[in-house]
Amino acid sequence: MSEMAGGGPSLPEDLLIWEILTRLPVKPLLRCRAVCRSWRRRLTSDAKFLLAHHRRQASLPLLTSWDEDTHERRIDVLDHRTGERHPVGRTTGRTAASEDDFQDDLHVFASCDGLIVLHAYGGLEICNPATRQRAPLTRLHGAACISALYPHRPSGSYRVLCCFKRAEDGHAVYHVHTVGSGELRCVGEPPGPWASGDLAMAVSMMGFLDPPVLADGRIYWHPLKLPGSNAGNGKGKVNNMLVFDTMSESFQHLLSPVDGPFLELFEMNNGALGLYHYRGSSTDLWVLKDHRSWSWSLNSRIKLDVLFFSLLPVMDPEGDVLVLSDRGESGILWQYLHHISGANGSLLALYKWSAYLRLTRQRLKASLVRHDFFWMEGNAGSMDEKPLFDGLSTVVVLRDDNSESSQQDGVTHDSELSSNNSTAD
Repeated sequence: MSEMAGGGPSLPEDLLIWEILTRLPVKPLLRCRAVCRSWRRRLTSDAKFLLAHHRRQASLPLLTSWDEDTHERRIDVLDHRTGERHPVGRTTGRTAASEDDFQDDLHVFASCDGLIVLHAYGGLEICNPATRQRAPLTRLHGAACISALYPHRPSGSYRVLCCFKRAEDGHAVYHVHTVGSGELRCVGEPPGPWASGDLAMAVSMMGFLDPPVLADGRIYWHPLKLPGSNAGNGKGKVNNMLVFDTMSESFQHLLSPVDGPFLELFEMNNGALGLYHYRGSSTDLWVLKDHRSWSWSLNSRIKLDVLFFSLLPVMDPEGDVLVLSDRGESGILWQYLHHISGANGSLLALYKWSAYLRLTRQRLKASLVRHDFFWMEGNAGSMDEKPLFDGLSTVVVLRDDNSESSQQDGVTHDSELSSNNSTAD
């Protein structure tokens, strides 16, 4: 394949494979399997190539949406670079056996390495949207919360950290489940007040809106104010973080570098833990530098000219952020999504947004890496009767050329994300 038709100059095979093909999105790469037998073998089963390809894919935020008329619920990936929502999965209609809205709902609980743990059709499962494979997580039935999905490098397995409420005293007790096995192993209670009372319930509920963050082999919960802090005067700092070490399977306590209600944790491109602190007219980026001393460093500051109610880091070297703000006179159902440069705080793009579109704190980095637990007997079965990947389309963001602000300061002002303008996926 390194020789071109007609005898012209050709690219070296290694350059073509490792520098070009590894950068392609999943769908164009899969089409390349038709080129020749050697490419089909490599693009299908070469573990080294598939891992290299995964590492070069963009890490993009997941969002959920629902249609009040059809009861369709969707999970999409938001590509802020192109202004598109790429489909991940959907559920349609109401199930006959459901007794509440949660049974019919579609929730994302955890994501890691191209895999997501979700609730669909009344059950928990793990899936890979790129390969459209699914497997049930029956051992997690009855869990109070799903905290994280993470890789266990020594064994090559993937594990789920989850929490169960102990019947006799209501304490939060954490367990680890190895995906593809029957193992559900207790790793104990978190320290101090984290395991009991209102705080245990708050940690469980907060995990849905602000899920724990996996960074450098540890799982970090969002900062909270511990009960009884600061001499019990109710003015304790909101800077107490629970940490779970995935190797030692032990809990620790960490203080965030700043205090306040507007803190956003995330994993940076280099694997370190980052924390954005919103300060009104600007937001500071703090980085956890040393796990032994738990020392933090102020990395950068972004000036913001917009009042917002939600911030989401963009995984790129510049430290860009996505923020949501009210659209003003249009009411709470309609909002603006701003893409803001981390380098100088300039507005790179502005999109109309709907409250029916919910940006999650989970991210997806597409992967074609093979996992044995998807091939285990019984993992296809009845789930095929409840389609998760059928009938999906890419939703395109349309340019609004009539917008007055579209010509100012290099801002691209787009109309709302509309499924009336879509391309087949």
